[in-house]
Amino acid sequence: MADFGGYMGQIAAVAKDENGFALYNSKHAPLHEEYGDFFSTIAEAAGAAGINLYAVINAFIDDYYAVDPSYKTYTSDGVVAEGFVCPNREAFWNYLANIADELSNFPIKGIILQGLSYIRENYCFCNTCKNEFTKVAGLDFVTNFESLRDDPEVLSKWFEWRAKKISGVVSKIHETVKEKGIDVLPIVDIDPGTGYQDGAYRHFGQDVESISGVTNHVIINLNAWSPVLPKVDTPEFNALTQRLLFLRNITARRRKISFMYWSFIDEDEFESMRKIANFYNATKLVTYPKFPRNYKRWRELHLNI
Repeated sequence: MADFGGYMGQIAAVAKDENGFALYNSKHAPLHEEYGDFFSTIAEAAGAAGINLYAVINAFIDDYYAVDPSYKTYTSDGVVAEGFVCPNREAFWNYLANIADELSNFPIKGIILQGLSYIRENYCFCNTCKNEFTKVAGLDFVTNFESLRDDPEVLSKWFEWRAKKISGVVSKIHETVKEKGIDVLPIVDIDPGTGYQDGAYRHFGQDVESISGVTNHVIINLNAWSPVLPKVDTPEFNALTQRLLFLRNITARRRKISFMYWSFIDEDEFESMRKIANFYNATKLVTYPKFPRNYKRWRELHLNI
């Protein structure tokens, strides 16, 4: 990294991976046996090279805690989403905040929150969620997601209640590190297969305006689960740009927008993303060298395929 420091202004490195392990010496998270010093090494090298570093925290993607029955997330049919933690656990919010606090002691510019969502609109039906939502909605009991669909008012409360949970954990982490001048960049998944902005809200519990209002900066993971970008100046590209016009509401409030794309396969995809990012004066463009190891499983869960 020191050799290329002159060509790199900023990088991101995973500090808590999707397996739930810390890649630095953490007092709170279990240490990765093989790569336990990965993030620490990157932080030291980035600091020496004068490169701005962002720490990536996988939030509710956590194989380690997902095996604990008290943290599992369920559909109303009792199906467990393996490897995911229910977002409605304040103890887990505190856990993530503690990790963020630890990371703020490294020379980092900010923290990127990945995996910050519910699985689908029919999650979560664990006992904690059922009991809490029953009180919120003023119901005697909640049986399944289909019963919520039968009442538009109750369904609206369901989506609103879940969105408050996601915004709540973002606020918890932001409040933990803001006095240290650490930026928090939540990732919001925008995908055609789930309905773009509406799908982010209905399926994932991600209210873009609410989340951006907490941190003043949001990363749009574009075509997160349908990883194909149309070429510039095609009808498909023009249609995509129309579906992103809601982002003007964010920039009009002087909030920052960055974009993410999991992994580019060719120059055409990069050019498409570059043009969109330039249109919104994006602060950053985030990508990975390759797709995450568990991407296929995540995609199938989020698209229900």
